[in-house]
Amino acid sequence: MKVILLISFKKLGNIGDVIQVKPGYARNFLFPKDIAIPAIKKNIEYFENRKKILKEKLLNKLKKAHTRIKLIKKIKKIVIFSKSGSTGKLFGSINSRDISRKLYELGIKVKKSEIKLKNGLIRSLGEYKVLFQPHKDVSTNINVIVSSQEK
Repeated sequence: MKVILLISFKKLGNIGDVIQVKPGYARNFLFPKDIAIPAIKKNIEYFENRKKILKEKLLNKLKKAHTRIKLIKKIKKIVIFSKSGSTGKLFGSINSRDISRKLYELGIKVKKSEIKLKNGLIRSLGEYKVLFQPHKDVSTNINVIVSSQEK
């Protein structure tokens, strides 16, 4: 079955590509999630008209991602306080939700899914580089310092 992709999708293609997929995959996955539409004459004509609008939306998302990256780069580092033992091991851990909450306190809205912890959860005191990725094509590092909680 031939379909037209409405969004860029891993391993399938980019917006506007006409691809061949199995009918069950199209009916059960691509169509319900609005990833693709059937490649019939009416849809091809319709999509040619909408292609410009969709590309403009993607460019707007990319511009917003770049402005958010600039805001993050202005902040040199963030410091998160946590309880720890005498050896520097934390009681608990620091995750992407904690980092996004700290950034929100500094005035930057960040979803926890946009923060990528390279080595998993942070479980000890120290300085870490955390990846902030608001868009698949744009990312930057955030310096996160985990310090012992003041008593």
